[in-house]
Amino acid sequence: MQPATQREPGGASIVTENSAAGISPSSERHAQIRSSADYVELKYRNPANLAAGKFASGLALFSLGLGLAEALMPGKMARMIGVDKDQSGAIRALGLREIGHGISIMMSQKPTAQVWARVGGDAIDLAYLGYAAKDDNTNKTRLAIAAAAVLGATAMDVMCAQMLSSQDWTMDKINPKAPTNVGQPSARQPLM
Repeated sequence: MQPATQREPGGASIVTENSAAGISPSSERHAQIRSSADYVELKYRNPANLAAGKFASGLALFSLGLGLAEALMPGKMARMIGVDKDQSGAIRALGLREIGHGISIMMSQKPTAQVWARVGGDAIDLAYLGYAAKDDNTNKTRLAIAAAAVLGATAMDVMCAQMLSSQDWTMDKINPKAPTNVGQPSARQPLM
C-alpha cells in the first residue's frame, strides 16, 4: 500500500489521480499540485471546488489592492471617483472594509459567507456613490464611471458567491480516503 501523497526527488508534491478518486493505484499517471490553492482544494476533497476557490482568491487580492489604495490615498481616490477631497474619511472607511473582506476571504477555507459579505459591501459602495451623486460639487462623469466599475465588481462577486454556494460541502459526496492535511504524516492513510 502506498500513501495518497508522495514526494518526488525534486521536492514537488504529487497526488495520484486514482488515489484522489478513491481507486486503488493501477497506473502511474499523476496530477501535479502547483499552488497553495491546490492544497486547500485537497482539504475540500472535491475537485469541482478548485475553480471557485481560485476565483475567490482573486477577488480577495483585488479587495486588498483596492482597500489599500483607498486607505492609504483617500484624497487621490476621492478625486479619481469625482467626489470632494473632504470625503476622504468616508473613502478611507470604505477601504478598511475592503481590506477586511480581502483578509477574511483569504483566511477562510470555505469563503462562501465572506464572498456574500463582499457583495453586501458592494451595495454599501453603490449607496455611497448614490449619496455622493446628489452633491453639486461632484464630477458626475467620474462618478458614473466609478459606479459602473463597482457594478462590474458586484457582478463578479455575485458570480463567485453563487459558484461557492452551489458547491456541495457535505461529507457524503467526497472521497473519504483523500488526505485532509497535505504533507502531514497524520494525513497519509492507506488506500485499503
